[in-house]
Amino acid sequence: MEERIKQIIDQEDKKVPYTDEQIARQMGIRRDEVTLLRHKLQVPDSRKRRQPLLLKEMEKLLHSSPNMTSRELTSRLNEQGFDVSRFMVHQLRSKMEAFSGETPNIDDHARQKTRKASQAVTFASLIGAKSTLKAAIQQAQAAVLYPPHGLHTLFFGATGVGKSRMAEAMYQFAIEQQVMKKNAPFVIFNCADYAKNPQLLLSQLFGYVKGAFTGAQQDKPGLVDQADGGILFLDEIHRLPPEGQENLFYLIDKGVYRRLGEVQFQQKATILIVGATTEAPESSLLLTLRRRIPMTIELPSLSEWTQQERLSLIFHYLNEETDRIGREVVVQKDVIASLLTYDCPANMGQLHSDIRVLLAKAFLKTIHQVEKTAVQVDRYDLPMHVASHQQSAELAPELPMLKKDQFLFVPGQRSDLVGAEIVEDSPQHLYDWVVERYQNLKNQGQSEELIELIVNKELDTRMEPFTGEEEKRSLRLQQLVKLVGDQVVQAVEQMLWIAERHITLDYQRISYALAIHLHGLLERWPDTKEMDSWIETDQESMEFKVALEMAKVIQTSYGISLPEKEVSVLAMYVKQCSIYTEPKPMIGVVVTSYGLVAKSMADVASRLFERKHAQAVELYWNDDLAVSIERISTMIQQADQGEGVILLADMGSNLLSEEEWNRRSGVRVKVLPNVTTTLVIEVIRKCLYSSESLEQIVDQMQHLPVKSLHSIQSLTTKPVAIVTICITGKGAAKRLNQLLQEKLETAATQVTILQASSLSIRKQYKEWLGKYHIFAVVGTVNPMLDGIPFISIKEIVDESGISFIKRLLLVANRTLQPALVPRSHGLRDLLYPELVCDDLELSTKQQVITALAQRLREHGFVEAGFEGKVWEREKIGNTCLFGTAIPHADTTQTIRPGIAIANLAQPIEWEAGYFVRQVFMLAITETCQLAVEELYQFLQEHEEANVPPDLQTFMKFEQ
Repeated sequence: MEERIKQIIDQEDKKVPYTDEQIARQMGIRRDEVTLLRHKLQVPDSRKRRQPLLLKEMEKLLHSSPNMTSRELTSRLNEQGFDVSRFMVHQLRSKMEAFSGETPNIDDHARQKTRKASQAVTFASLIGAKSTLKAAIQQAQAAVLYPPHGLHTLFFGATGVGKSRMAEAMYQFAIEQQVMKKNAPFVIFNCADYAKNPQLLLSQLFGYVKGAFTGAQQDKPGLVDQADGGILFLDEIHRLPPEGQENLFYLIDKGVYRRLGEVQFQQKATILIVGATTEAPESSLLLTLRRRIPMTIELPSLSEWTQQERLSLIFHYLNEETDRIGREVVVQKDVIASLLTYDCPANMGQLHSDIRVLLAKAFLKTIHQVEKTAVQVDRYDLPMHVASHQQSAELAPELPMLKKDQFLFVPGQRSDLVGAEIVEDSPQHLYDWVVERYQNLKNQGQSEELIELIVNKELDTRMEPFTGEEEKRSLRLQQLVKLVGDQVVQAVEQMLWIAERHITLDYQRISYALAIHLHGLLERWPDTKEMDSWIETDQESMEFKVALEMAKVIQTSYGISLPEKEVSVLAMYVKQCSIYTEPKPMIGVVVTSYGLVAKSMADVASRLFERKHAQAVELYWNDDLAVSIERISTMIQQADQGEGVILLADMGSNLLSEEEWNRRSGVRVKVLPNVTTTLVIEVIRKCLYSSESLEQIVDQMQHLPVKSLHSIQSLTTKPVAIVTICITGKGAAKRLNQLLQEKLETAATQVTILQASSLSIRKQYKEWLGKYHIFAVVGTVNPMLDGIPFISIKEIVDESGISFIKRLLLVANRTLQPALVPRSHGLRDLLYPELVCDDLELSTKQQVITALAQRLREHGFVEAGFEGKVWEREKIGNTCLFGTAIPHADTTQTIRPGIAIANLAQPIEWEAGYFVRQVFMLAITETCQLAVEELYQFLQEHEEANVPPDLQTFMKFEQ
């Protein structure tokens, strides 16, 4: 059989090599058998076999026509007998240029715009130009018009807020105002593309001289040279290495720069530099460069846009994608309502990406149709994270565009759209890929239903917005492990692997909810009084049957046999987190506290569930009581979704009785005092996923035992193992070992692979249990070991099984950082003599903040961007309390928690009319709630006694 495969491959057309599926058909065997035999023979797959010949031909064509577009290149290659897509050609071309040391082609990383006038991005054409973006546009226009050559400009803001579109609008404005010539260049360079190779980055940007590095056989101009007389747009400028920043400020100061390998600054250019960054400018750029970029413009996030502006943006993107598809598109009202209201943390970039996935999934359903009818888009096509936030279609009825039940989009109409990216060579141009993938699966003989499932899943993975899937998965697991422990996380992963064989689940939603529930179950076991209220479940339903299989994992992992009522709870989670579950009205949550505690706790829960459900109200001791009550009442009304609101209050912030809150807000309110982060998380989990009423949840929470979230035992120290299995224990199992080693790559060193026979697996399994922690079985037949997930060869080959194994290995081998079990910090833990500044001779708020932030940075407590985050918080509102100032930043900039303390020689004005002598700058993490409460108590006691805080007493603070 091996000889036959060799013979077939030797005789294949080298331009169109046989796939494993095609070889399997010729030999009359299964595709997975061909794959295993090919691996044994150490023969690459069809794409890798074709690649050397394909690259050679691409080099020839590009050598003769360097500026050939990827569309033209694909066409020429297919004319020569290759069967390749434009997407593949684009990828290979990008890799060729990255490793060649050449300046990237004009249509890739840095391209000079050649749009038609009707396609140009102008300030007037930007959505939000007359409202949300008005101030930013005025600043950008002033920068362009400033004599003689304009002001160098830096746009900053979150990912996806439209920084590159603003830069291009500046360019068009400069042409319109005749500040630049009509043919002036507009060159784009993304500094992140080569951030891991600073030498290559500098050579692309500034060029190089002969001999600057190995392979530099002649002088080569860079992008600065190309941009002479125009604009150089440096996206993600914070990724530019210090040497590059130094080159830039010489260029700004004196109009000269040096190429890589040159000693003197002897090259000349006159350009307007426009940068963009997602980082705070003061934390990401050298001070010498910041001083030379006088115009800094912050762009608002999508959450700050009006609903009308966001709706206009949605229609803009839908029209744009309709043109690409070339078919009429009909979008249901509830789809647009969902796009209008879901949380979109990555802003316009994510919204555009989500709409592309939405249209691609809808388009997929029509590919097999003979008649090219309109593409119907409904809620089942929404990406998971959008569908999970879906709200009623009656939302925002005051908007006239949403008064229709559906909306028609026609190719070519509304063609005056602006700012569309040049996408003909974009790797995100999905529709060609969908057609190609559909046809490929069709040729393999797959059913329409299976094709749709496969392509839908690949679409979700392919368009994971802005962050690599492996990185996001690791971060999610890290959060979960910190919260509930590693063994719980591994059990949940195994439960979901089994469940998803039978039902389509929103993995992100159910993984968190199920992990927290399982942790609570283990904490109280065998006490199940909390579950005395029966949950009605159809025991013949698919959800209940899936829950029974999931319960077997708990039996295997913990030796706990769940009663029927607990299995019903698992079934409820499965039903609630099904992709096609109808949205239900939910119980709202409001968290109140004095100071920064409420927002911190609500933010922790939002990040955990990836959904903002709890509203936070931060109060201050000098607030008027009536104003505080009104603020809380308003937030209760906003949080209400028809099922009532739970008010979580701490330190006396529950100012009224439940009856008074009901009367003032007009909403059914239940109050839980003594709020903690653990309580907030548990309440939100219940509200999102439980079918219990407002009263039932509050009653349970009032009797919730106060326990550490980290008391569950961690995984044993036994080595982790996978069992490979076939009928005899030889042959396929041995080949599987080789395949697993190859697929797992470096992760393969972290796991022991055990070979087994179907005939003796149960005996071997019992022997191995004493030595290994077995978390999966891989093979040709399922041995049906209760609670141990089975992964087929097919799932190993198509990578889904490999992804699952890697997730488990991240947990099992303790590769997640930082430490998995953070401890709670009291105030005494945050006090350090080196952070105390006594009799500080400073006269302004800015000086004090800079001095204390620098002290924290010097002693390794905070990141470089901490001071910038402190100023962001100061803009939000008052940070004065009990006659002192308590500046602080969010937890993202804290390396280890601490408090920097200043006792000022003279009082300074912190807020208008509010003078302070003591300043406590907090660098805290999410484990510092107790410390914050103790600080407030200490300051309150001194305020009531009318005695200013004494630093010596404070440093001796006893818990």
